[in-house]
Amino acid sequence: MGRFLLDTFSETVISFVYFILHFMAWCIQWSLVLAVFLLVMLGTGYYTYTFVLKGGGHVSVPNVVDRPITEAAMLLTERGLELGKQVQAPHPTIPEYYVIAQRPSAGRVAREGRRVNVVVSRGQDYLRAPDLTGKMLEDARREIVASGFRVGSLARIEQDLPRDMVVSQDPAPGGELADQGEIHLLVSAGSERPSALMPDLRGLPVGDIKKALEGFEVTLVPNEVDIPGATPDTVLAQNPAPDTLIYQNHVITYDFVPSKKEEEGEGEPEKRYEATVRHQMFYDWYGREVRVDVVDRTGNRQTVWSKKPEFDAAAQQTYVTGTAIRVPVVYVSEAMVEVYVDGVPEASYLLKEGNPPVKTH
Repeated sequence: MGRFLLDTFSETVISFVYFILHFMAWCIQWSLVLAVFLLVMLGTGYYTYTFVLKGGGHVSVPNVVDRPITEAAMLLTERGLELGKQVQAPHPTIPEYYVIAQRPSAGRVAREGRRVNVVVSRGQDYLRAPDLTGKMLEDARREIVASGFRVGSLARIEQDLPRDMVVSQDPAPGGELADQGEIHLLVSAGSERPSALMPDLRGLPVGDIKKALEGFEVTLVPNEVDIPGATPDTVLAQNPAPDTLIYQNHVITYDFVPSKKEEEGEGEPEKRYEATVRHQMFYDWYGREVRVDVVDRTGNRQTVWSKKPEFDAAAQQTYVTGTAIRVPVVYVSEAMVEVYVDGVPEASYLLKEGNPPVKTH
């Protein structure tokens, strides 16, 4: 009986030890499986965060300026980057389809997959030179700038023409000229004999001008302007300036406000109106020349806002799609606000008697 109990107890102990050892092996096995699973999940999460959500590793942005756009695209691809938005702009020296500027700039550190935006040259924009012959120098200069060109060299020649009248130009009227190219002028020096020093006409009644210039042998050109509050029928400005040397047949212009008609209000001052014209741009316009003119009811034109082409980083962030020009205007009765882009009319707004601006073009 004692032998039987001893054998039974031994078997029980062995079974219990076997169970403990088997249970420990099972725990170790599943612990290893759990550890491997956690390592796999951790690696997957790191890969997803680093290469998918954040765009890959870090690379240095290459310099693609002054390179053809195709070569720039290949160079960016080799670095793990992509060619982004492309904006075309004229350039006087960089050939067509070559990169003018890039963003981000060369040398910056960026994530793989980042897009690099570029400005691409469309070469020189060739335009037609306007006909300036027979026009006065100041008028010719204004037309040159308004047409997208620059005033070049100036030479004078003695001619039996009013002084400062354009005799010829280079290039000739209708000739091809690059955007922002120079137009050189040959103007009349007038006759050999200077007439006198230009008197000061400002504040003089317009009826006394001829008497003040009697014997000067000059040509007078009145210019009506609309300046609220100015004294009517009185010289407000003149060209040339006082004490300037003038010549025989010299053209002299003067500004004045004409007196009101009797039916306009028995001497009461005309009402002035204020308005703000807003013109929205639907494209990037940092590389374009823009100007805004106000034409009053008498046809007098004045440039109230202008911008030259700009390609620096600040301009590329400022003059972008969706931005707008806001121009405050003070006028009498009615006026027209005209917007020109690269010398071409883009829009016009009618202002009348204090009503909101009406877009007419």
